[in-house]
Amino acid sequence: MAAEEENDIEIEGLGLEREGSFKEPLLRSRTNNTSQIAIVGANVCPIESLDYEYFQAFAAYVGCNMILAFAAAVLCAYIAPAAAGSGIPEVKAYLNGIDAYSILAPSTLFVKIFGSIFGVAAGFVVGKEGPMVHTGACIASLLGQGGSRRYRLTWKWLRFFKNDRDRRDLITCGAAAGVAAAFRAPVGGVLFALEEAASWWRSALLWRTFFTTAVVAVVLRSFMEVCRGGKCGLFGEGGLIMFDVNSTKTAYNTPDLLAVIFLGVIGGILGSFYNFFVNKVLRAYSIINEYALSFFLCPFVLLMDLGSYFSTKANNFVPLAHYVRNDNISF
Repeated sequence: MAAEEENDIEIEGLGLEREGSFKEPLLRSRTNNTSQIAIVGANVCPIESLDYEYFQAFAAYVGCNMILAFAAAVLCAYIAPAAAGSGIPEVKAYLNGIDAYSILAPSTLFVKIFGSIFGVAAGFVVGKEGPMVHTGACIASLLGQGGSRRYRLTWKWLRFFKNDRDRRDLITCGAAAGVAAAFRAPVGGVLFALEEAASWWRSALLWRTFFTTAVVAVVLRSFMEVCRGGKCGLFGEGGLIMFDVNSTKTAYNTPDLLAVIFLGVIGGILGSFYNFFVNKVLRAYSIINEYALSFFLCPFVLLMDLGSYFSTKANNFVPLAHYVRNDNISF
């Protein structure tokens, strides 16, 4: 009983409290006006100096973000400038006939991966689709070249794919795999490669891209199942894109599916109207750009013609003083 009384702490206005309870006075309770209890994960911890260390924590946070952003900028500026940006326009450019080595170089792959990591860690809105598509295309290009002789990463069995057609097909499959990995959508990856990436398509490429995206979906699902136990953080909850971390399962009924189909049809119709009006606007812009100079030059040409006409007529005019003689006006 005496030992228990020794652990009791007397608080002014509250009497005796057990040591270790939530009402135990903090070291700076007399000057700390913030909430003194914080729930971090599943543990309860006291906040003793939030008022005093706020600016120090903010400075540390900003400093870390600046360092990460500076590292990403240095990588893009001095090692692989082609890795800057989304990466999808570069992949489209290559698949449509623009052959630039730096777009899909191994250094670009390295900078794209680590630059994206540093950018996301710094708080930038980097996005997932662009970096994943560019990364998949770079890996496919590296395999299509048989590896990299510069970095001594070569495979003899890949020499059979070292031609322009197979390399283009591999890069198309890599771009589709990037979309499939980002959104866990194999069919979406195939449609992306078919509709947006490649302008030249053949029937054999359809099943190859679908097989690639299916393998990506299986591998991603396998890793997610391994990480379900919480060993990989939030990776096992939603894949590479965290739309929602809530694990509650939602059941859909037939009316819900009908509503989704209806919304899909409405979205398709609105998208068709949007494309129609965009084409009209672009056509109007092209006409304006083509004839705008003529519209602006016509008034100036008209003024110059009028000026020239009246200037020639002015040479035939007779001054009024010619008719005034001795203060008499005669015509």
